[in-house]
Amino acid sequence: YNKQVSIGNVYKLEEQFQGVMEDETTQGCFRKLIEYLPRLAKFYLRKERKETLQWFGKTEGTFLFAVGGDGCPFWKNESACSFLLSFINVGKRVASSNDNFIIFGGNCEETSPVVRKYYQFVCKEISEIEKKVFEIEGFHVTFKCAELPNDMKMLAMLAGELTISAKYFSPFANVSLDDCRDVKGTFGTESSNKWKPWNYQQRVNVVNKVEAFKKKVALEKISDKTKRSKVTDYIAKQSSRQEFLPILGSYIDKAHVEPLHLKNNAWQYFFKAVFREAIRKSKLPADCKKFSEVPADSPFARVITALQTEVKTRRLANKTKQWFNETQGSGADLHYRFTGKDSRCFCHNFMRLIKWLRCESDSRKERQTVLALGYLGVRLRDCVSLFSRFEITADHIDQLSIACHEYLKVNSLLLPSSVNPTIWTLGHIVPAHCRQVLQKYGQGLGMVTMEGREAKHIFLKKLGENTTYQNRWVEIFRHEYVMLLWLPQQGLLQPEAACKNVAYIPERVFSDPSYCYCGLLKARPEDAKCCVCGDPIMKFIEQSVKEGRIAPQLLLI
Repeated sequence: YNKQVSIGNVYKLEEQFQGVMEDETTQGCFRKLIEYLPRLAKFYLRKERKETLQWFGKTEGTFLFAVGGDGCPFWKNESACSFLLSFINVGKRVASSNDNFIIFGGNCEETSPVVRKYYQFVCKEISEIEKKVFEIEGFHVTFKCAELPNDMKMLAMLAGELTISAKYFSPFANVSLDDCRDVKGTFGTESSNKWKPWNYQQRVNVVNKVEAFKKKVALEKISDKTKRSKVTDYIAKQSSRQEFLPILGSYIDKAHVEPLHLKNNAWQYFFKAVFREAIRKSKLPADCKKFSEVPADSPFARVITALQTEVKTRRLANKTKQWFNETQGSGADLHYRFTGKDSRCFCHNFMRLIKWLRCESDSRKERQTVLALGYLGVRLRDCVSLFSRFEITADHIDQLSIACHEYLKVNSLLLPSSVNPTIWTLGHIVPAHCRQVLQKYGQGLGMVTMEGREAKHIFLKKLGENTTYQNRWVEIFRHEYVMLLWLPQQGLLQPEAACKNVAYIPERVFSDPSYCYCGLLKARPEDAKCCVCGDPIMKFIEQSVKEGRIAPQLLLI
């Protein structure tokens, strides 16, 4: 019966993009926006759903849509990529998997030629559909591409830029590895700002220069590796990261920083800093080959135990133990990708790690590092709490700006991990983009989150488990349409996917006087702070961060 339902046209990648398919095993499907957007609009304009739509001061019937792609967690040894479409008009429901619809799916890498070609195809479709007016359910309906929710890796590809590891690493600003630690610098469009957003015409000018330089280098009798190095060096000398014209053309200027990946990456770097300090302080003997042999009273064992029992991130704790068993704490870095759940657990209980990282025998330098990590965690938690919101005010953004800059400064001034693209982006781009989104929609950066999209990837994987390999993507498209569109139209509503507000600052710090603002228990309820936040050295850390220079009472890292 499922196959009798009309789901609209679904096209095979092999037929439309045959010229760029990498091999015969690459399969997938896609929808054309010109056909699918009106169908989705009709679904949302039905009475029971229309009343919940937001029009952001525009004419009723003006749909603002977001389109973005990412890798899908399908099966082991198999790459998959999907592109999802959502309407900004649904408000908070953009964080629900039920309001994100698949328009492209294939068993290919997210940077493969077929994905690039598809995005070029989508760009042309967007340009055409924005010029049209549709008569749907008694409304004059128009569609506008409003957002591009993608992580920074995907944005770099769509912008025609070098990777995030380039000297000029940001898809959003002309910052470089040479000046990213400048705690006095600011980001904006004014002449007084040190860093500014990329200008589209500048992108085009650089690409023309790079193309001419490539032709010159191609004539030289040197290795391909040397040629490539010369090209990337030339791009850096142009104070740019631009190699090709943006795949999306000028639509690339609509991109905003995506909060889900940013918070996950930021907590991941926080954990790595705590983790490295724990191993360094433990001074484990060379004959310690397994985690079971690590002394239980060592900072490393105490931190990992707290990770499992107090922070409640058992999967991360097990992965860390496995890493130690394989490397004995040296060699390859620990590779673990934080999830939204991991980040929430860290927001609530990160200070438990700091508590167990502290030792009575700490030197002054070690004590200072532990306290700086504690200060860093509080600032990061406050930033996440603010930039993940849907509802936000100008006052909140002012608070966010202060917290973000303090987060950046403590990294730059007091921690050996220093500043990387995630830290710099959180410090400078997040407040600016949050302000832009507030002005545009009257809401927070949560409007461009990929939370619902990540949940949708899990949903697609489950759908894929009930398909045949040869027809996997056709069947996934069909199952999704039937479940999310056809069944509700028959009056059989799906249970609402979770898109509720998440409290990143634990309630206990406000309701229970026994707890410090950081989340740790105080020695006595009447105390102002816990043993970490109340440490005498902490006030010098706060002073250093506020003044943008290391206080004379502190040791240089």
